[in-house]
Amino acid sequence: MSFVLPKRLLAYVDGKFSIIDPPAHGVHEFHIVSYTWGTKVPQYDPGIAGLNWTVKISPERLNDIKRLMQTAGLRYLWVDCVCINQDDEEEKMIEIAKMYRYYKSALQCHILVHMDEVWYPQQIVEDLRFVDHILSYMGGAALAKEARLGENLTSILNDWEHGKWMFPVDKGTVRSAGIELGILNCYATSIYHVITLFHNLYFSRVWTFQEMLLGKEILMWGVNTEIVREIGELDTWMDLATACTDKAYKLQAWIEIPRVLKPNAVNAVLRVIEEHKILLGGLQTQVKGISSARTDIIAGGPNWWEDNHKGISNIFSAISITPRECNPDEKADVFKGLLGVFSGLFTAEEIGQKMNKNRTLDEISFAFFQQLSLKTDCAWTRLSISSGERESWDWIPVVADSGQPLTTDCFSGVVNLGRAKANGLAKSTAVTGLIGTPRPYMKIKMLEGDGSFRFVFKGCNCGKKVKTSTFGSERIPTMDQCRDVVKDETGRMLVQCATLLGSILDPVNDVVKYRRNLLRKLQPDWNWTDPSAKPTLWADRCVSGTTWENPHPEGVRAHNWSMNYNFVDIFDCGSRLYNKATANLLCEVTINCGCTITGPFVLMIEALTAVHGSFLGDTSAALDSDNRIVLRDGMGLIQVGDVGKAFNVVAFGGDVGAYKSYASTCRSTKRDKTAPFGNKQFPYGRALVRDEFSHGIGDVGRDYGYVETGGSGNLLIYRGHPMGKYKIVGVCIDEHVANKKGRNSVVIR
Repeated sequence: MSFVLPKRLLAYVDGKFSIIDPPAHGVHEFHIVSYTWGTKVPQYDPGIAGLNWTVKISPERLNDIKRLMQTAGLRYLWVDCVCINQDDEEEKMIEIAKMYRYYKSALQCHILVHMDEVWYPQQIVEDLRFVDHILSYMGGAALAKEARLGENLTSILNDWEHGKWMFPVDKGTVRSAGIELGILNCYATSIYHVITLFHNLYFSRVWTFQEMLLGKEILMWGVNTEIVREIGELDTWMDLATACTDKAYKLQAWIEIPRVLKPNAVNAVLRVIEEHKILLGGLQTQVKGISSARTDIIAGGPNWWEDNHKGISNIFSAISITPRECNPDEKADVFKGLLGVFSGLFTAEEIGQKMNKNRTLDEISFAFFQQLSLKTDCAWTRLSISSGERESWDWIPVVADSGQPLTTDCFSGVVNLGRAKANGLAKSTAVTGLIGTPRPYMKIKMLEGDGSFRFVFKGCNCGKKVKTSTFGSERIPTMDQCRDVVKDETGRMLVQCATLLGSILDPVNDVVKYRRNLLRKLQPDWNWTDPSAKPTLWADRCVSGTTWENPHPEGVRAHNWSMNYNFVDIFDCGSRLYNKATANLLCEVTINCGCTITGPFVLMIEALTAVHGSFLGDTSAALDSDNRIVLRDGMGLIQVGDVGKAFNVVAFGGDVGAYKSYASTCRSTKRDKTAPFGNKQFPYGRALVRDEFSHGIGDVGRDYGYVETGGSGNLLIYRGHPMGKYKIVGVCIDEHVANKKGRNSVVIR
């Protein structure tokens, strides 16, 4: 790629700032900066020579950029806020189309991160090495005095013990556990710094994601009102995510191995380390995916994406694994913010035509995926149930506009169907000839909530009578009044709710395994008064010794239960399905027997995908052999803009009437006995479709199938007659659906 000079540069020469025309000033090299714009402000004149228009960036952010140039000794810097006239739409489109070349032509990319406290990564490297060093000396000893450490090491541990305490369990509990405080605090401080950096606002924006991928020799700078300081290379910080994960595993082993029995204080410490492992594991997946994307782009050049289909999938996974935001007034920026990565996908004129402010969100999304498909000869679509239909290119889903700020969730579950044709058809390989017909048995409706974590379960037998003796019966109560679940009882009640969900959604399978899987994926976090309320392996321990510990599948009788709980102390969930866009959403589930469940979107979608046989039920995110990310979750199943709309769960196999039949058994069997499933065959071969979809008597000639997408999920398809084209109508919940034709070449309209 040939060197390209930007149209303008911010210059700092002889102590003065100015906007210059590079060729006119004999400039042949420049640096580039990546940053966030800060709080929205009215446009103003920043008083920079050569700048003939008003700017939109906050004065504080612009001043930080000037301070960076002064501190780093940068003479010429490309800064989009002052080097592009943001009010000139034509100029903006031209510059967006050049983004790849600007970042590759710059000598170096500087990332500006706003931090309350500025840390240097080398100190964290040394602190983590110190933890390693101490653990190697400690052996089976729990305290420094038992290991007979040297005076210098003992002194450093003492400093850590009496420094600012960062481990989430209080010192008294750790001391009673007999664990060296200095080691824990050194470890926890390092973990805190790394996690805090990657949770910085910088890592939550669309444009900065692109700039991380395109930048060369990326150097990070920490900035606050007092200081601008170099904090190391981006690669160093990404390596630290792996180093922290390594120390979490080693620290856990050091605590566990010497102990045959573990008191509550030890379990409290281990539970925190286990949570760190999960959090750091997710962070490690994310940074490895970003690193892999950088390799694809650097090695492949500006048109890397034209023949690197795995790399394209990784870009979409990496940008959506943590939802990123853009300016709420510029929804198209979610797509424009990737046009540097996909250099050459659109010309400047095409960007202006197809991604301007007058276009709807669906029009912009369609233009993006259509163009990507045409230029790669691959049919790129989403694992999603479309909000409507198109006359052509119908395999690209219609995007519903929720009215909320758009995030990169819109790239969740992007998959390659196969070959895209210019006439809007897609040629793919699919499993066809599914045995059975799609029969609905469950309805899911999206509702707007208030952000509370409320779970309401009402069994279909509530208010009816259950047999208590040969001739006796009594009415099954209904829990109509909402009960607040607070602090230390949260874990126990969550396990009970998960047990009922497993019993009703996955009735004949291992309910304990189901709830472990569900709660592991949900990763709820709540306030507690004592660490013993959330011990390690809490999903088992919180109900140990109770009837909920290992319930018999036929003994739960979910149809006879009701729950109405508001979990007031749950303040976060680690699930990728939980974010600002989904926090206020509810799902109302109605089963054909009459059971109803209402709960937060994150809980209900995780519950639906945790069932036995689901391709989305085990790993949320995995890495391939080249560290590209493959997402496996339910984020793409239902769109945030589908509030008020309904979906049906259909089954190709089993008896959709089994729920009604078993509900009757739950009433007629004596209360103190197990209610046998008998020979009932509950639904299997499940898929999610829109409420409008139906299969009637006149549809006997339909052929159903599904397109396998390599682990991200399977798309349900059908055609009306043997010579017709297939159409995407839903998303499969189960990985495998019985069929009689196997894999065949199909054409999808």
